[in-house]
Amino acid sequence: MRNIFITGLLLLSIGALRGQSSPGNVRVENLTVQRSDNNTLNIKMDLVLPENLKVESNRMITFTPIVRGADSQALLPAVYVYGRKRQIVSDRNDRLPEDAERVFRRTNGQVQVISYGASLPAESWMNKAELVLEQDICGCGNRSEEIKFIALTGINLPQPKVLPGILYRAPEPEVVKRRVLKGQAYIDFPINQIVIYPDYMRNTIELAKIDSTLRGFKPSDIQSIKLHGYASPEGAYQHNVYLAQGRTKALKDYIIQKFGIPEPVIKTSYTPENWEGFIRLAESSQLQEKERILEIARKEIDPDLKEAELKRMPEAFRHMTRNWFPVLRHTDYEIEYLLPDYTAEEARNMVKKNPSQLSLREMFDAALLSGKGSDEYYQLMEAAVRTYPDNPDANLNAAAVALERGDLQAAERYMEKADLSTPEAKNNMEYINISKEKQ
Repeated sequence: MRNIFITGLLLLSIGALRGQSSPGNVRVENLTVQRSDNNTLNIKMDLVLPENLKVESNRMITFTPIVRGADSQALLPAVYVYGRKRQIVSDRNDRLPEDAERVFRRTNGQVQVISYGASLPAESWMNKAELVLEQDICGCGNRSEEIKFIALTGINLPQPKVLPGILYRAPEPEVVKRRVLKGQAYIDFPINQIVIYPDYMRNTIELAKIDSTLRGFKPSDIQSIKLHGYASPEGAYQHNVYLAQGRTKALKDYIIQKFGIPEPVIKTSYTPENWEGFIRLAESSQLQEKERILEIARKEIDPDLKEAELKRMPEAFRHMTRNWFPVLRHTDYEIEYLLPDYTAEEARNMVKKNPSQLSLREMFDAALLSGKGSDEYYQLMEAAVRTYPDNPDANLNAAAVALERGDLQAAERYMEKADLSTPEAKNNMEYINISKEKQ
């Protein structure tokens, strides 16, 4: 019925307007149709009224964008373009539309551009719909004289990417909590001697370091101790064999006697002359003869011949004797030991004192006990990655903490060390990638 009525008006309109210029067509430019993150359909365009679009003084054109699907449609707010007399009368009689910001007066013979923007909730039927512009010319008495539909664009809305939930990964429990502690001891010996004197020179300090380390273990927890002694390149090579071997054994005997550790647990080895350490010191030195010293030290010749060549640079050799040789005499130690298991509650306290005593799983369980999302929860996850900086699960969970805090850069750094083949890592990488796309 509405179509028949409009057709009749159109025929009358043609007769009434015979001899007048026909209205031109509105143009649409800069059209964009986008779906936002909050599932809103945003439409923007410029309505260009060309010079030859004439609006009679007592008439009005209404432009209404319409999203039209197969079985549904949605009308967007209209734009009203008035002739001069029509606007004055409508304003006087309070008949202008309520959304007055969409009311414009036509200036015939000029190009006018109306910037348009509107939003509406996106619905599933709108995908594959079309956007059309209804142009309704209204005459006296608010009767439609002509209606045109201008096809603007098809709507093809990809489904919005939804951020997945941020996932954590529970580390595998350690069946046996085995650890290795490494250190160096600089025990001083009287010249040519292989007996430890606790009060000699720096020995009080150096032995105290070893003592404090070993007191932290029960003898039964210690699985092995490896001692490797080094002597300096000073003196005859065979004598240095005697010193390196004897001084390493002296430290072994000291540990056995003081802590009751079984002799088979301690393994010893030695390097008679520490040329590797010597080369490192030479490389970092500022000595004038640096290059010559390095050339000699790297030669594949008898060690005693190397020393003889070095002595031909007396000033440099005195510097080595005072500053290099003492630090080249030391013992490296590795203590392999077992740790007890801790409950989640015990781990919450232990992490503040000595987190290295905890397994990664114990830290994770302590974090869960503290309440996911709490300050302590995040602190425990961060303590875990500090304690185990190269562990994939620790880095994955630290990345999850960073994501929950909105720090994408930190999350990406941690994910570089995560195992990207795990479901949790794939999920969190998807979160990062979608978040970056939305920035």
